[in-house]
Amino acid sequence: MNEQGRAFYDQLRALERRAEAACRRAGRPYSRRETEQALRAAPYHVELSGQRISDWLPDDPTAAKTPSPASGEKVWALVRLWSRWAGEEPREQDWRTLLDRAQPAHTLRSAPASPGRPVGIFTDPFALEVHKAIEAEPARSGALPVLPTYIPRAHDTRLRAIVREAVDGRSRMVMLVGGSSTGKTRACWEALALLPKHWRLWHPIDPSRPEAALAEMQEIGPHTVVWLNEAQHYLLSLSSDLGERVAAGLRELLRDPGRGPVLVLGTIWPEYWSVLTASPDPSDRKRQDAHPQARALLAGQQLPVPPAFTAQDEIEALRAAAAADPRLAYAAERAEKGQITQYLAGGPALLEHNLTAPDAARALLEAAIDARRLGLGPALPSALLEAAAGGYLTDNQWDLLPDHWFEEALAYAARPVRGALGALTRVRTRHGYASPAHPRYRLADYLEEQGSERRPAAAPPAELWAAAAEHLPPADHVELAEKAAQRGLRRISYNLYRDVAVAGESGAMTALIDLLSAMGRCDEALAWYRCAIEAGHRVNVRAIADSLRRFRGYPEEALYWYHLLADQGETEALPDLVRLLASMGRADEAMAWNRVAAEAEDPVDPRELADQAALEGRFEDALTWYRRMPELGDGTALRGMAAMLVRLGRTEEALALVQERARAGDPSAMGETGWMLADAGRPEEALVWFRGAVEQGDRFAYRAVARMAARMGRTDEARLWYQRAADEAGDPFALEEASQLDRPVRDQPKPAGDGDARAEYDFSVSDVSWLLAAEHDTPVNLDETDFWPGHDDFARTLRSLVLTERDGGTFGVLAEAADTWSVDQVLGLLREHRLVDQALLGCQSRGPAVSSRGDWWGTAHRLLSADGRTEEAERLRRYGWEPDGSVSPDWEALPPESVLPARTVDLPHHTRATVPAPRERSGPARWSNLRRLAKRVRGSHGV
Repeated sequence: MNEQGRAFYDQLRALERRAEAACRRAGRPYSRRETEQALRAAPYHVELSGQRISDWLPDDPTAAKTPSPASGEKVWALVRLWSRWAGEEPREQDWRTLLDRAQPAHTLRSAPASPGRPVGIFTDPFALEVHKAIEAEPARSGALPVLPTYIPRAHDTRLRAIVREAVDGRSRMVMLVGGSSTGKTRACWEALALLPKHWRLWHPIDPSRPEAALAEMQEIGPHTVVWLNEAQHYLLSLSSDLGERVAAGLRELLRDPGRGPVLVLGTIWPEYWSVLTASPDPSDRKRQDAHPQARALLAGQQLPVPPAFTAQDEIEALRAAAAADPRLAYAAERAEKGQITQYLAGGPALLEHNLTAPDAARALLEAAIDARRLGLGPALPSALLEAAAGGYLTDNQWDLLPDHWFEEALAYAARPVRGALGALTRVRTRHGYASPAHPRYRLADYLEEQGSERRPAAAPPAELWAAAAEHLPPADHVELAEKAAQRGLRRISYNLYRDVAVAGESGAMTALIDLLSAMGRCDEALAWYRCAIEAGHRVNVRAIADSLRRFRGYPEEALYWYHLLADQGETEALPDLVRLLASMGRADEAMAWNRVAAEAEDPVDPRELADQAALEGRFEDALTWYRRMPELGDGTALRGMAAMLVRLGRTEEALALVQERARAGDPSAMGETGWMLADAGRPEEALVWFRGAVEQGDRFAYRAVARMAARMGRTDEARLWYQRAADEAGDPFALEEASQLDRPVRDQPKPAGDGDARAEYDFSVSDVSWLLAAEHDTPVNLDETDFWPGHDDFARTLRSLVLTERDGGTFGVLAEAADTWSVDQVLGLLREHRLVDQALLGCQSRGPAVSSRGDWWGTAHRLLSADGRTEEAERLRRYGWEPDGSVSPDWEALPPESVLPARTVDLPHHTRATVPAPRERSGPARWSNLRRLAKRVRGSHGV
């Protein structure tokens, strides 16, 4: 055992002792047998014998065996269990690093001992998932090879060059990117012929592809091909970090000179490539980067595979080969748009097979297609398909089904088509692995791709959602719940989250509470929160509050959770609570809470609140906050207050404020006074103030005098001042502007560089400058104040509705508004042309089907609210849609009466059920005082 192995042994042994001591203090028995039994149960589901634990942790540390990387998940489950018993919170990254470092120093394995098998023994292309080809006409078939003659294309040249580089001793990776049945896997198969016989090929697939890859990744030695057909199954795991760990392992393999040369050959569909390589949105700080390791692995490794034969030399080679291979001749005669490889793989025949299927078989295949659209599979349990298929049949079709309808439908779907694999293929378990409870079937990828394209707006029926909930493992429910929520299927989403939450998953608990809060069902959300706390869960209340404040547009619900955070002493949330109250126009409460935040040394600058209020058109609130700024010694507050007073029509009051500042010697205030007097129709007085600003050294005031004189028709005086601006103030744009004096003022172009001279006199740093043009014709800036929370989704969805409906004519009136885009415009046009109901029907039909083009549920809610249909809007918000597009009937969302199982795994930035320990800078007494002050603030405002 090396030094790092001993460190791992000591840490794990110490954890076991702490867990044992805690159990005995609590009066509970402890033994490794108890440990073994607990690991078999939820939420671990791990088979780990007591003997294995004794191998890792014998009494004599010199006899200890370090767990292999393949046992990493079992080690982590053991750590989680013992940490829970000990009342601790384990850090997964620390333990995994400890285990990685404990591994024995890597020694090169000889090729025969490395994972995989000699490349020369792979004579069956179908074992490596090359598609079977259609059969030829019986009269022409003869003795044909198992695969049609291969016709190299442009991408094959690059692929073969990469393989030769690996043969020459340099580790290489290439990922062939193309649609279904475009020849990606066949190209990789042909490239294997370039490898010497001593090379090996490793194709990990069982028990699952990422688990198989991780199990032997560190054992890969030189001269090995890593075969990653359909690489998304290895790299794209949304409900766990397995895909990222596989990507990290491959990166390490490729850069380790002691294990090279290796060759990684992979294939992937374009849509999965896009997901894995997309850079995260830097403006969305809430969303974590899901695939950093995969993105780094795939960078620069793309080799596109075109969907068709288009080059002239390819077509000529195809014709020549077709003379000797009837399969190629058959495909060349019938394939559309040069899609030879797709036809050879039986793709079009599969589509025809599907379209002409009996009712039950068609329903079965449509259920499989929709299941894949929802991300289920790729191995779909037969019980799930049987339960879901009924949702694709009418009542009459259902009543006429024979007794053995499912077996007959499955046989039809599995039947080979022209010699190629059928639409559904049985997934067989390899020897040595436990068989699943129900047979599993895989949908042909061509049918999956084409079927999804043909059913993009089809709403999966309720039967499919129910079957998925019943027959998928709980770990898959969270992802499915998210997709249901995106479609507005709130009842279904809640049920899926609930099933996982009651099993003890804190992440699902937080998502469930967030969902209920967004629906305005805060009483039920609070009941779940209390239930979770009683069971020892950690719930991310801060994330719930923040999402409601920033994105959902439900300030009352957000306030509900911020008050809960404040009661718990979570001072970091106080600034956001202040911002929320300010945005709601509750300035007195915001000020009181800001004093609490100041005690915690984290107040909100009143300037920020004033600017935000002005930006949202709440000028009275902005004025209130500007009045608070002088208390902090901010001399710009007077100008901000003046701006708000002008916007409120109180020009004389604003003028008095600015003049007060100007008389105190502020040259910019003198300029502001001048423009205000000019806008009030008092040009002579304005000139006096502009000249005073010049005398005080304001170089921008020269041009202001010139413009004022020009506006009054005193052109010669204006030229004089423009000349002085150039000579005395060094204004580079003065003479250019002077040259425009003979043109109408309205047509004068703005000089390039510094824009309007009066920009220096804006009253506020925000977008609420009082800019009243001399002609008083400045267009009003339409702020979507009624819709700003979640506005992006609202606008995008409404726009997509207009664009998709415009061809029908009814929505043609909205086309121009959709292109120029203003939410207020479109809402006005919808009302004017009485299209609100039609827009609602559009949202209703699309919402339960697709979510990629916007928030249809949220848009329907906002449309109803904007149309004054408050009761309908509230019902939709509280209950969501059903899969058929109707609003769900009333449903209850209270937690179970029994206490939930305890859980120790936590989310980052969690909120504790009890008051957290005081920060060092505050001290216990101060922390207690802050909590008491926060409660007094709530009480004084009747909260």
